[in-house]
Amino acid sequence: MTFTTLTFAYFFIAVFLLYYIVPKKWQWIVTLLASLFFYFETGIPGFIMMLLSVLVSWGSALFIEKARNKASLIFAVSVLIFIVVLVLMRTPFGSLVMPLGLSFYTLQCIGYVTEVYRGSTDAEKNPLRVLLYVSFFPHILQGPFEDYNELKSRLNEGHDFDYSNVCNGAGRFALGLLKKLVLADRIGYVVDPVFDNASGYYGFTIVFVMALYTIQLYADFSGYMDMAVGMSKMLGIEIRENFNVPYASKSMAEFWRRWHMSLGLWFKVYVFYPMLRTKLCSGVSFYFKKKKNKYLMKTLPTAIALTVNWTLIGLWHGFDANYLCYDWFCGAVIIFSEFMRPVYASVNDKAPKVFKSKFMDALRVVRTFIIVMFSFMMFRPTQLSTSFLMMKEIFIKTDISGCANFIYNNIYDLFLIMIPFVILLVVDIFKYREKDILTMIHSLNPVFRWTIYIAVAVLIYVCKGDRSAAGFAYYIF
Repeated sequence: MTFTTLTFAYFFIAVFLLYYIVPKKWQWIVTLLASLFFYFETGIPGFIMMLLSVLVSWGSALFIEKARNKASLIFAVSVLIFIVVLVLMRTPFGSLVMPLGLSFYTLQCIGYVTEVYRGSTDAEKNPLRVLLYVSFFPHILQGPFEDYNELKSRLNEGHDFDYSNVCNGAGRFALGLLKKLVLADRIGYVVDPVFDNASGYYGFTIVFVMALYTIQLYADFSGYMDMAVGMSKMLGIEIRENFNVPYASKSMAEFWRRWHMSLGLWFKVYVFYPMLRTKLCSGVSFYFKKKKNKYLMKTLPTAIALTVNWTLIGLWHGFDANYLCYDWFCGAVIIFSEFMRPVYASVNDKAPKVFKSKFMDALRVVRTFIIVMFSFMMFRPTQLSTSFLMMKEIFIKTDISGCANFIYNNIYDLFLIMIPFVILLVVDIFKYREKDILTMIHSLNPVFRWTIYIAVAVLIYVCKGDRSAAGFAYYIF
């Protein structure tokens, strides 16, 4: 039961109506039952594993709070349990029964236990509250990752029906549908055959396919997040944003502050900063401090922590070589930028008018997009050999005529994505300028407003692909 199916639409309508019918103090029970039913539909083994994960995190947090003298041991054992489960599920046998969303809700469980261990949040006495936090159906399968302190009050308190919130949430959900059903799925028809058999495609064709895939992955993943945020908003519950116009980034570091933001924040809080405080990084920093080398005193510990951070992100994505290479590549670019920071600053200071101009910013955006597009060449293929083949075939020949034929053969799907792509571009431009286009549409004259609503609905119905039940790209994680 994915967000893009009629079955889910009926499910959510029933949940929405019941949510606002019952007294506010019981709304969280409605949300919990809906979340359990939603996840139960993904499979009984996965449902049982999710319940066990919640039980471990809830019980561990209580023991940590009550037995402070043994808190470190209990914390270490609980985290080790979650890591072992993740590792086992990445094995060939485990992958056959791997529950949907395991990688996402497991990190939330680890984050909750960690916060209790640190003393920044109190252990929840009611296991059903923890269960709701982990299983909340808009975010359990693909995030965003939420902090328990931030989300618990929003989930547990009652909410009055708010017409503006509902309209804004519905509009956000519709935008997600447009991104997924039209952009992502239609582009999939074009690019999937190339990734399945990359031999015979060269130069501009490969570049064109990678540009399309870069748009597809963003439309797919951010489309899911739009739907998750929209549904939550309709229930009066605010959840984190996970994307902030990532393709407007001027560097890879900025890109990862705008792309999958909650994942980056989770690893920053629970991996990167703790790694900087380890004896290794502290020792390196102290050594170069004695040498009076401020550059290496700051840069080298950061590089070590970033290396560990990106390695673990790669393993989180999966044990396949392509995922590790993808994340190592992203990390390497960011680490290289850290080492080159003084050089960049010196160059920018010597010619501030040139290097701080809008034109140079535009070039930086294009450069970053190309680097991201290249990195996805390691992320999307199922085999690293396919990635290397595609990289090689880019430079064998330009093959302009082959690219033209490729576009002609896929002209129907490419034509259907043109309007949705322009809509996505406009929405992101407004968002980059910190303007909410959905709020602006909602404030229009009712005739214009409903004309836009109906036009978007017709566009989705006419142009959508027929793979709505296939799920989202990040379901594999």
